[in-house]
Amino acid sequence: MNGKDYVFTDSDLDGVGSLLVLRWLLGKEVPFKTTTHKNFREDFVNFLSRNKISEFDTIYICDLNVSDHGDLLNHKNIVVIDHHNGKDNYNEHTKPTLVLDSDYTSTTKLVLKHLLDTVPNCTSNLNKQKAKLIELVDDYDCYRLAHKESLGLNFVLWSYTGSRVEKFIDEFSDGFSEFTLHQKNMISLANKKIKDHIINGEAYSFNTKIDNKEYKLISTVCSFHINEVASAILKRYNSDIAFVINTKSGSVSIRKRAGVPVNLNKLANKLIDGGGHTDSAGGKLTETFLKYTKLFSLES
Repeated sequence: MNGKDYVFTDSDLDGVGSLLVLRWLLGKEVPFKTTTHKNFREDFVNFLSRNKISEFDTIYICDLNVSDHGDLLNHKNIVVIDHHNGKDNYNEHTKPTLVLDSDYTSTTKLVLKHLLDTVPNCTSNLNKQKAKLIELVDDYDCYRLAHKESLGLNFVLWSYTGSRVEKFIDEFSDGFSEFTLHQKNMISLANKKIKDHIINGEAYSFNTKIDNKEYKLISTVCSFHINEVASAILKRYNSDIAFVINTKSGSVSIRKRAGVPVNLNKLANKLIDGGGHTDSAGGKLTETFLKYTKLFSLES
């Protein structure tokens, strides 16, 4: 595969995993830009100021909801791969290849399937270590956590300073075998940071009905390791739905306890002008949400 390709992807573990799979199975170091749902349009327009879409064989867009950007992306050489959304919101995207399947547990696994289906003989570029990293990324993204290394892998990604995505790609370019001593120290520090927040940080709760059923909501202010902090406060305060407020980025993340039937995508759309999927969602720190938090009381 010697054509000219480019990748736009999320900067979280699943987005970086998707990029690694693309590089492995295409057999080359494809250039990339990490971005977010919020910043995608600006980043893509900046990309177009320096490049022409027609110059590329394929532009891959991974782990990002770009359904609002049909005016920019309606080209046959664009491939959108995402496990968060179905095709219902992509009516304007008549030319791109849409690989959208919300039944998949990660975009990384969905990228793998797409390439195995479309790139001849690409399985020769995989090995046991690469397959292990794919499994760990998938295990973390669906938060099944069947492997003890999954949490650690995410901690390592977010513990790098500077060009953290580039550092992660460099250190795991051959897949996963075991953590280095430096990476183990990163994991220990991350666990300590989360524990300190749960013990010393403030949490606020509110009992309310959603779809005629009573739920306990819990919230905290935190800017790091959102999934782990949310999981910890759900358990500590025996709650059903957690809101983690990041005042640095002006964002809110919503997570829930296993088995809670509330659709977090709909809740995020209503409270924080956001979205996501049933079990995990996020959005902006809106006036609506700030008013809503006044109903919460400090947990003792």
